[in-house]
Formats: sequence, C-alpha cells, structure tokens
Amino acid sequence: MLQLIRDKSQGLIVGIIVFLISLTFALFGIQSYFTGQGDVTVAEVDSHKITLTDLIDRIKIIRQQTEDNLQTQTDPDLWSSDFIKLQTLNLMIDEIVLDQVIADAGIKISDDSLVKKLKDVDAFYDEDGFSRERYESLLARTGTTTKEFEASVASDVLRSHIKLGILGSEFSTDSENSFLFQLRNQKRDISLALIKIFPKSEDIILTKQELEEFYQQNRESYKTKEKLALEYLKLSRESIKGSLPKIEEVILRNIYTSNIGSYTTPETRSIEYLLIKENPTLEDKARSEIIGKIFSLLSDGKNLYEISQTIDGKIEIELDSVENLNRGDLPGPLDDAVFALTEAGVVSKPIDTEFGTHVVKLNVINPAKTLSFDDVKSQIMEDEFDRRTEQVYVESAELMAELAFENPDSLDLVSSTLGLQRQETGLITKERFIVDFGASSVPKVFNDDVLDNKYNSEPVETAGDILFLFRVKKYEKAITPELKDVRDKVEKDLTDAKLKDETMKFVDSIITELRESGGQSETFQKEKLSWKLNKSIDRYSEKIPLNVRNKAFAVELQNNNPHYLKIEYDESTIAIIRVHNQQAPAVAEAGGDALDKTRDFIIRPRSAVMWKDYLTTLRRDKKIKIYSSNLSP
Repeated sequence: MLQLIRDKSQGLIVGIIVFLISLTFALFGIQSYFTGQGDVTVAEVDSHKITLTDLIDRIKIIRQQTEDNLQTQTDPDLWSSDFIKLQTLNLMIDEIVLDQVIADAGIKISDDSLVKKLKDVDAFYDEDGFSRERYESLLARTGTTTKEFEASVASDVLRSHIKLGILGSEFSTDSENSFLFQLRNQKRDISLALIKIFPKSEDIILTKQELEEFYQQNRESYKTKEKLALEYLKLSRESIKGSLPKIEEVILRNIYTSNIGSYTTPETRSIEYLLIKENPTLEDKARSEIIGKIFSLLSDGKNLYEISQTIDGKIEIELDSVENLNRGDLPGPLDDAVFALTEAGVVSKPIDTEFGTHVVKLNVINPAKTLSFDDVKSQIMEDEFDRRTEQVYVESAELMAELAFENPDSLDLVSSTLGLQRQETGLITKERFIVDFGASSVPKVFNDDVLDNKYNSEPVETAGDILFLFRVKKYEKAITPELKDVRDKVEKDLTDAKLKDETMKFVDSIITELRESGGQSETFQKEKLSWKLNKSIDRYSEKIPLNVRNKAFAVELQNNNPHYLKIEYDESTIAIIRVHNQQAPAVAEAGGDALDKTRDFIIRPRSAVMWKDYLTTLRRDKKIKIYSSNLSP
C-alpha cells in the first residue's frame, strides 16, 4: 500500500504543470483584461458542470502542447475561435462520460500501475537527483495538491486503458494486409521523354475576340493586390523589462521575509513498517496474539525484518520502508501516529487502518529547512522583475486601448504618453503584412473603420507576445484593370496558352502512335526524342518529381503491358511517361515491421471510427447540455 507513497516522488507526468506555469493572458488577447469574464456554465453532463474557466484553461494547455510540438508560435485568434472551443468542449465531455462509466464499473488503477506511470518522467530532478523542493514548488505555483495531481494522472491512465481496449479489438485480415503491402511497396519502371513547349512563331495570330474571351475567362488573375502603408506602435514585455530600474536589496529581502514559507522545505520523516493485512478469516484473538508477539520480539532487540520471518506464512503481511514522507501523505490515523513519534528509533503502538494493522518504526526525522536569502536572491529578483514587467505591460495595454479609442485620429497621444516610438512601413501587400505582423492582426486592420475612415485600430497581441496599435496612412484597394490597361500581358499569356495547347496536341499524337504501334513512333524518332529510364521506382522515390510518380502509379497496367501518358513536367516542358515492368514484392519475404506498418495503415482509420462510435453510444445514456451562447467570454 505504501509503495505508492514511497515512489511518488521518483518522477511525475509534469506536462500539465509546465504548461500552466508558462501561460500568459495571450490566449484571448489583451481584450479579456478589459471586458472580464464570468464563470458561467458552458456544458452539463448529468449533474457535472463544465465552466467557461475550465474550458479556457484546457484550451491553454492544448495550445501550449501544440506550440511545443511544432516549435513555433500560433495565431492567438485560432484558439479563441468557436470551432476550437466546441472541439475542446466535446473532448472534455467525452472525458467526463468516460470517468463516470469507469467509476460506475468500479474500475480502479493499482498502486503499482500508477507508480510506474509517475516514474516515467524526471522533470522534478536536479543535478543531485529528485528535488522535493522543486516538486512542491512547482505544484504550489499551480495551486495543485499532490493528491489532486495524482488523481488527474490516474484518470488519464484509466481512460487510456479503456481506449486501448477498444482500439485493440479492431483487426485486419491476412489477405488485406498482403494486398495492401504489395500495393504500397510495388515498383515500376518509369521512362520519361521530355518535349519543350513550342517557341513563339509567326503562325500564332490573335484575334480581338480571342483576346476578349481569354481576358474575361482569366480576369481574376489580372487583379491587382490591395496595398497599405502603416504607422504603428509596438509594446513588448521584453522592452518593458529592459527599461525597469534596478530592484534594491531591501525590497528583495522584504519579499523574502513576507514569503518565507515559499522558501521552506517542510519536515519529512522516513519509516519502516510491518503490516498485518486485513483478512476476514483472521480472528481478532489471533491478530492480537500476533501483535503481542511482534512487540515482545521488539523488546528483545529484534528488528522488523527478523520479526517478519517468524510470522506464520499463512498470515498475509507486508514489510516495507518509506522515505521523505510529508505531513498528509498517509491515511489519517497512520499519518497522525507517524508524526506523533518524537525521535528516531521509536516504534508506534498498533495502528488500525482499512488495510490492516500497522507497526511503524521511525527511522529519520528531517527537520524543516529554510533556504537562505542568498540562496534564492537571484530567483526572487527574476520573479519580481517578471511581476513588475507584467504589471506595467497590462497597465500600458489598458491605457493604450483607452487612449487609442478616445483619440481615434492619431497615434500621437498614445506615443507620447507611453513613450513608444512611432514606426512606419512602406506600401506593402496584405501577404507582406501577415508576414510582418501575424494573421491575428488582419481583422484589426482590414476593416472599414481602419482602412477607409483611417481610425486607430484596436490593440492586437501577436503570437510573439507583442502588442501592436496600427493606423493606416494610405490604402490602395485591389482592382481588376480593363483589358486595354493589361493588353500586352493578356496577349503574352494567350500566346503562351496556344503554344502549350499545340505542344499538348503534338504529344498526344506521339502517344497515340506509341499505343497503336507497340511502343514504336515515327514522330518520336523523327524528333530525335529518347527515353530516360528510371528502373524500379517506388511510390516514395525522390529520383523523379512527385507529380510524375503520382501519375505513373495512378494507372493500371493491363497484363503488365507498357502504358503511355503525358504530364506537364514544369512550366516549359511536357513529359511523355512510359510505365512498365510492374514488380510486386513477395509477402513471404517481408519483414515483420513492414507488415505491422501495413496493418496499422488499415486499422488506424477503422479504430478512429470505432472509438467515435463507442463515445457516441456512451453519450446516449447521459443527459448532456451544451450552452453555446456562453462559449464567448
């Protein structure tokens, strides 16, 4: 039983903790500071309620996981979209439904299974090994207790076991595996003959009607791009932090004194114990005799291990030790008894719990330890700089929004009040704007008030944790020019199209000859074309372009006879493709890994559908309500 308590500090699944620690208000932008949000209910599963705060916290975790995996910042507006909110809410509903089903079925995770999961991650270790101080500090900063965190991990493990059980029931037949393995690993000889698109000649004559029709069919391609020139202000935490004055040591010492508990490691105790496990067949008298024998042997100087060897093998016992116990780690009566012992070496009186009767020996008392000011000074300074930076940033952001709204025709007052330097861009396209300022800035700038009326934009926080305020100096709308204004380009494009069309017709004639004459073509020979043979090409080979590979493997080879087709190789070249000599690998010679990958390729989509159907079935037995109108803060 106490194995869990002993090993809990050997490593925890800390993804959630790390995510929560590092989050800022960037998810929904600075606007949430101005408007506030109520803790309203967004969904109910039977009597269980999901609040808007629960939903937003979960989206923050998913966003952080996504950005960590992609190693890049993402668009904040994406994460505040109704689509993401609804997808995440349904995920949370599914988890609650699963938790209820698991609880109703009486399924529990064993101590050993939970311990194994907790020991998988070493994020609470420092150079000296596991750091209890680091572990407790991180938990404390998230407002999460050890019990809450481990309960969360246990729920995740149980849900994953249920999911693995469902997904593991899907299968594919040997014939399916063999067929798909041969199909995916098939090889073909692919030969290419390249023909340059015909050069411009005097034979190409363009009529007025052809030009007009071509222009009308492609007029969108001649549309100009909208452009704008901006002036803007930029507010960042980095610049604020760099401008803050030095923090005096007396202030740091006051912070240290006021938060001394945060720098104190609580008293811990190490014990060993002998447990006579609960057993309905063991009568009270017999249990009392065993306990009496234990204490008699203790008085004779025997240790708990020696005593355990004298107990009848039919009696179920547990002998173990636990190090670095905190107050509250053990069940109530046991916890009280352990922390009531006054010195190392003392043995407790018999302690009855739901697990049986315990005899506990106190081995070590590790007194509470308070880190010195010098030990934590640099961390206090960093934390205080971060706190002050965040305070200034939020206050400045609020003031920026207020001043920009009250003075919509100029950035001057915002610039002078906040001490921000006004910057400008030249005339840039919308695409360039997105590259420079992020996609989240687009709706804040590309609207009538900002573009046409030249009002200040709303402040917008980008993925890089930078707050921008924009004002448009010049805006050029996208327009579709008249034919007369782009006549030269239209003539060139139409000429190129005609030349390509003539080349395609020429290629078609060669392919017809090749098909009808068993691979022979007079035109092919006359034009001095030649085949470039690429032998044994599979679907993943990089020897030839992807579009050629896809085209070559899309055709069926009747009786393994050559097949001829064409493709636009690049902007100036048409390729004739000859596909022949299809080779299928022998399944018997395939390695186990290759067949496993093929099986996974078949099973994965089937399993996804099965899991979705299973959750849908579970939901039918639940009263689920989603309050869509409450999804926006």
